[in-house]
Amino acid sequence: MLIDLKGKKALVTGAGMGMGAAVSKLLAQQGADVVLTDLKAEWPEGVAKEIKGVKTMVLEMDVTSNDQVKRAFDKVFSTWGDLDILVNNAGVSSAPGRESVNADREIDWDTTFNINVKGVLRCCEAVITRMKARKYGKIVNFASQAGHAARKSGGAYAVSKAAVLRYTKGLAFELAPFSINVNAVCPGAVWTPFQQRGTARRQAADPELGKLSPYEAFVASYKAIIPMGRPQSPEDVAKAVAFLVSDDACNITGQCLHVDGGTILRD
Repeated sequence: MLIDLKGKKALVTGAGMGMGAAVSKLLAQQGADVVLTDLKAEWPEGVAKEIKGVKTMVLEMDVTSNDQVKRAFDKVFSTWGDLDILVNNAGVSSAPGRESVNADREIDWDTTFNINVKGVLRCCEAVITRMKARKYGKIVNFASQAGHAARKSGGAYAVSKAAVLRYTKGLAFELAPFSINVNAVCPGAVWTPFQQRGTARRQAADPELGKLSPYEAFVASYKAIIPMGRPQSPEDVAKAVAFLVSDDACNITGQCLHVDGGTILRD
């Protein structure tokens, strides 16, 4: 990639695994100093050790806690000064213990909105004032193709991601006069712990999928609905994020970039 992020400072939530880890590593490869945050600090520590040539900071941050979010961002500001980039990747599909892919519990609605929507809100609000003062900033929120149309994924998750998309557009409009870009990415079928848990639930509900290995079941679940016929990788999504937070995307705001092999075309 030719994107130059040298001198930029980025914070990524949910950086301990999956797409958050891939985003953190790619932003660093492009020259950005990166703050890696997650629910437990030890989760992104291994990711940070893979990053060379730039500064890293690992912080424990529960995006459902106002106190933890404030404490983490205050630590970054006091140590590094301002942040140029915020990537809101942390998210869940349900509360722990959900057994059926089609049966949302009340706790699933509460949990997905507290993490997927209010977690994004908390982190954005923690950085917006400083970005506005500098008249510079890049924010990317992770949404989902499930937020665009009715799909087999549970209602709570899909509705939470629809809310992220709407929040992204509203915030982009609000912050445009301050030269702050706010966009979303919608990953497609990406083999991460998030999808691994969902695949396990689908295999439990579908005897035919249950005969396959977890990865084979994952591919089988999605291949038919992906026009390009192949799942995506965390690195595919990370490249989209790197573009959106670069100055090459300075006139792109309020948009949702789908990295899904064309799946959104079927809606």
